[in-house]
Amino acid sequence: MTAIWAVSMVAVTLVLAWAMFSYQLWQGIERAESKRVINVASAVAQWPAVIDGVAKPRPYAPNSALQHRIEALRKTAGLDFIVVMNAGAIRLTHPIPERINRHFRGDDEHAALAGATYSSIALGTLGRSVRGFSPVVDDAGRVVGAVSVGVRLTILAPLYASSRATLLEGLLLIACIGIAGAWGLARRIKAQLRAMEPADIAALAAEHQAVLDSLQEGVIVIGMDQRLRLINPAARRLLAASSQPMPELGDRLANPLLGDDDDTGVDRPLAIAGRSFRGNLRMIGPINAPSGAVLSFRDTEELERLGEELTGVRRYADALRADRHETNNQWHAVLGLAELGDTDAIKQFVAELTEVRAAAIYHIAGDIADPVLGGFLMAKQAEAREAGVVLAVEVERRIPLATASRDVHAAIAVLGNLIDNALEALALADDTCDARVDLSLTWEADRLMMSVSDNGPGMTDTQLESAVTLGFSTRGDDRGLGLALITQRLAEAGEDLKIYSTPGVGTLVEAGLVFRAAL
Repeated sequence: MTAIWAVSMVAVTLVLAWAMFSYQLWQGIERAESKRVINVASAVAQWPAVIDGVAKPRPYAPNSALQHRIEALRKTAGLDFIVVMNAGAIRLTHPIPERINRHFRGDDEHAALAGATYSSIALGTLGRSVRGFSPVVDDAGRVVGAVSVGVRLTILAPLYASSRATLLEGLLLIACIGIAGAWGLARRIKAQLRAMEPADIAALAAEHQAVLDSLQEGVIVIGMDQRLRLINPAARRLLAASSQPMPELGDRLANPLLGDDDDTGVDRPLAIAGRSFRGNLRMIGPINAPSGAVLSFRDTEELERLGEELTGVRRYADALRADRHETNNQWHAVLGLAELGDTDAIKQFVAELTEVRAAAIYHIAGDIADPVLGGFLMAKQAEAREAGVVLAVEVERRIPLATASRDVHAAIAVLGNLIDNALEALALADDTCDARVDLSLTWEADRLMMSVSDNGPGMTDTQLESAVTLGFSTRGDDRGLGLALITQRLAEAGEDLKIYSTPGVGTLVEAGLVFRAAL
C-alpha cells in the first residue's frame, strides 16, 4: 500500500506538470509569434512604397507592384497574410486579391490606426490568428494607415504538437525514473518499519500512548543531548510535588543517575527535578551508538512511609514485649517473696513498684493526649529499664491529640529510630552504670519538636558526616537505614535533622515534624 501511494503521488505530480508545461508551452509559442508578426509589421510599415501607396485614392489595383512585393515577403517569411490598409481600414494588399478594396475584418485595427503598435488574437477572413499591427506614418508624422501581419492558430498547432511530444517524452522518462525510485524507497522504508503500513503505525502509536497513560510508573525519554523528548502522565504526577519547576518537552535534564551502582541500570537511585526515586534506565538503539535513554521510575515515598510505620509498629511491639518481660520479672520477684513468706517485703516491693509505674504513667498521660504516642513512650521506657538505661521524658508543652494518624506514625517512626540509636550507642559504652537518654518534646503551631540526647561514646567528625548516609553504621552490616530514611523524609517536608556529638561525651539529635492538633 505504501508503494502504491508513492507511485500514485509521482504519477499525479507528473500529470499536473504535463498540464502546466503544456499551457506554458502554448503561451510561449503565442508570445514568440506575436513578437515576430509585430516586427514584420513594423518593418513593412516603414517601406516608402507602403507610405506612398496608402496615400493614393481608391480603388487599389489587385495586381499592383506593392501587392506582388508583399506576397513575396509573406511566402518567404511563412506568414498567412500581410495586409496594408489606409486610414479608413480599407485593404491595399491581401493574399486573396478579390478582397482588396474591402474593409479589414477583425475589429482590432482601431488602436493601430490611432498610432499604436501591438499584437492581438482575433477572427478574420482566414480564420482565428495571431496578428501584429503597426501604424503607417507619413513624413509629416500623421498616421495615414496601418499594416497587419498574421499567422493562423491552426498553423501553430503542429509546432505545438511537436513540442508537446518532446515534452511528453521527457516527462515519461522522468516518470519511469521517479516511479522506480519511489517504489524502491517505499520498499526500503517498509522494510525498516518491519512491513507495517501507515494504518499499522497509527494503531501502534495509539497503543503506545495508551500503555504510557496507563502506567503507574513514571516514564521519561531523553536524547543524547539530555533534552526531554517524552514524559507520560504518571511522571508528571510524580514530579508535580517537586520543589523545582515541572520539566517540559525540550528542556535539558541533569544526569539523573546517583550512586555507584553497577551498569545494569536496574533499580537504581535517580534524582529527577529535585526529587529522589528508584527506577530503571535503558539505552535506545545499539550500545555503541545509542540515540537516547528511557527512564522508568516509581514513587518510593509511599513505600518509605509504610516502611517507617511498620518500623514504628515493630519497635512498639518490641517495647511492649520488653515491658511484659519486665512485668514478668517483677511478678517472679513477688512470687519468690511469697514463697519465703516475707509479707512485709512484698508490701514494700509492690508499693514501690506501683509508685514508680503510677508516676511514669501519670507524667506521660498528663502531658501527652494522644494515647498511641503516650503508650509508645511508656513501652520504650520499659525497654530502656530492661537494658539498664534511664529514659527520661520531658514534655515542655502538652502535646494534643493528633488529627491524622499518619502524623502519629511519623512521630513514632522518628522517635523510635532516635531512641533506638541512643540505646544501641549506650550498649557500646564501656561504662553503662549511669547510662541515660533524655527525650524532650514540645508542641507549637502544629509542629512537634523532638530532642534526644544520650551520654554514650559519641561520634568523631568523620562518623558524624556519614551518620545520615544510607547504609552507614558503626554497628555492622545491613544497618544504617533509619537515620537516612528519616533525613530524606524531613528534607522533603522542608525540615532538617540536626546532630551534635562529642567523642566521650554523647550525642544530641534534634528534629521537627508536622503534628496537626484535632479541633
